[in-house]
Amino acid sequence: MTMVENVRNGLLIGAAPRDEGGREPWFLDPREILRSVRLRWITVLLPVLLFLAVAAAWTRLNPPQYAASTQILIDPRGLQVVKDGLTPPDQASDASLLLVDSQLRVLTSDDVLGRVVDRFDLSQDPEFQGRPTLIGAVKDLIGRLTGRTEPPADPRLTALRILRDRTGARRLERSFVLELGVTSEDREKAARLAGGVAETYLARDAATRSDTTRRAGEAIEGRLAELRDALRKAEDKAQGFRAKRNIVGTRSQLVSEQQLTQLSDQLGAARSRALEAGSRVRQIEGVLAGGPSDSVTEIVQNPTITALRGQLAGVERLRADAEDTLGRRHPSYQAALVQEKALRTAIEAEIRRIAAASRNDYQAAQASERSLAATLERRKAEALKVGDDFVQLRELERQVEASRAVYEAFLVRARELQEQQRLDTSASRIISPASPPEKRLGPPTPVVFVAALVAGLGVGLVGSLGLELLAGRVRSRRRLEGHLGRTGLDALPRAPRGIADAAALRGEFGSVRGDGAYEVAVARLRHRLAAAPGKSSGSAPLVVLVTAADDRAGKAVLARSLALSAAADRERVILIDADPEGSLTRDLGLAARRDLAEALRDRTALTEAVVELPSGVRVLPRPGDLPRSLAGNLADALLRSDADLVVVDLGLVGGDVVTERLIADERIPELLLAVSAKRSHLAAVDRALKAIGPARRPRLVVTDAGLRE
Repeated sequence: MTMVENVRNGLLIGAAPRDEGGREPWFLDPREILRSVRLRWITVLLPVLLFLAVAAAWTRLNPPQYAASTQILIDPRGLQVVKDGLTPPDQASDASLLLVDSQLRVLTSDDVLGRVVDRFDLSQDPEFQGRPTLIGAVKDLIGRLTGRTEPPADPRLTALRILRDRTGARRLERSFVLELGVTSEDREKAARLAGGVAETYLARDAATRSDTTRRAGEAIEGRLAELRDALRKAEDKAQGFRAKRNIVGTRSQLVSEQQLTQLSDQLGAARSRALEAGSRVRQIEGVLAGGPSDSVTEIVQNPTITALRGQLAGVERLRADAEDTLGRRHPSYQAALVQEKALRTAIEAEIRRIAAASRNDYQAAQASERSLAATLERRKAEALKVGDDFVQLRELERQVEASRAVYEAFLVRARELQEQQRLDTSASRIISPASPPEKRLGPPTPVVFVAALVAGLGVGLVGSLGLELLAGRVRSRRRLEGHLGRTGLDALPRAPRGIADAAALRGEFGSVRGDGAYEVAVARLRHRLAAAPGKSSGSAPLVVLVTAADDRAGKAVLARSLALSAAADRERVILIDADPEGSLTRDLGLAARRDLAEALRDRTALTEAVVELPSGVRVLPRPGDLPRSLAGNLADALLRSDADLVVVDLGLVGGDVVTERLIADERIPELLLAVSAKRSHLAAVDRALKAIGPARRPRLVVTDAGLRE
């Protein structure tokens, strides 16, 4: 029979499996994810239904909420109505931000919200009294059963608590604007409450400012009487001390001090005049001694001397003319000399008179200086006597001035605060009134259900993948290849019902040859085994050992299918039941003419122990007791048989000694390890490969795999 095989890359006939490094985990493969979803669709569906039910309950139990907001400008500067306000009109930026944050707390304080509750009568509003819930009902029932019932809550406190939970405020970034939001089940009510909270806050702020100003004014007025009495006592004490010590003067200076100042000034002036007069006397005396007279002001500016000098100049000219024209003996010349001498004598006499007057002035100036100096010394002595008293008087007067300054400042401030009580200096105002909102809070109902669907799918997918990881099943050839790091594993699709059962082996359905996917896959596997390297040449049969890690049923079906496929191709086939369970022998109900154990002891051919079935398959039933010492004889008998293909249905790996001895026999190179995609576990496969050891490299065959793997 000639068959054309359409094999995948890496599954060429005779190609040895190779290791593949860096293969991604199976749970990252979309095909494996879809496979897990199909297998565990209930795990995916239950979270979806649960989340959808929760979403439906949430939309049913939570009535729609609407949020209305308003914006309030908090101006920390205030209005500069009067010169000195109670609070500073301008502050640093950091302090202003702290002030706005503080007003944010005041806006949502219980004082403001409590007045809103009273204003809108929220204590009678069912929305603000709390709706009955299942948890509350359970608590009430437990309380009644245990006798620990709580007293009914105050309606006003309940409304205040609910309003506090539904009110939120925040400061907008980089501004002094507060945004206030209030939620309610009614659009109009939400807008009314938001506006009411803002208006109540502004009214309370103005009232607080006025009350603070009033209390400050009352405190100042309470001190005015004390300050007035203190001022009067200080003034009486200062005036009594002045009268007792006979101190006369102004508040700033005594009379004696004024006289000392005047005498000191007069003494200075007298000394200046004396010095000036002495200087004139010395200059005039120098002129009389023969010095120049042009440097003395009194002589130069004297009109008599000036006239005499003019006459002297005229006489000197006449004398000079007479000397030149008439000679020195002439009477005119002599008369001129007489006149010149008389004029010079007159000038000298005038200078002496000026000198005498200057000496008199100098003496008078010195006398005045001495008199003023004496008087000043007497006044100094008198001033020293009242110095200590005046120091005490000044201290008393300073106390009077201090008491008067404090009293006047308090009096002015009290009058200002009385007027400020009637003024609203706050610049805070509502810049964005609240309006009824258009949309409800939260996502729309379709979005809630879509989110629940997506969340349920996500939880379901993660749960299904997690359960798959915990289950550790093989599921597919691709997953097994990824786990073992090997490619090229053989795979068989799901076997049709009854294709390898006892009736098919007996030939009750006629020929088992077919062109189905399963028959083609079994034939391909058989031809690969026949073409595998290491098979002995000649007339030795192809001996194939079939075992499994934990899938006894899949192993038995694989062994029977290989035998039926070879029998359909007119090959001589022997199917040996070496499974301790003896399922093949039990299903067929066979009894050989000779016991297999006796034939192996005698080392005779297996012909007498073989039962030939109508399907062409010869079956070697398992004896009741096959000693482990005969395992080697069984291998020899299998290799000496006259069949083309010998299929040995072994037990599970590690199940019995005979199976282990046959697996370890290196004369039989073909070892098939059947792995069920549905029933086998990866851990069992690992244990089986570890038990087989690295010396033998079994061919893994994934049974009941998908057609598209």
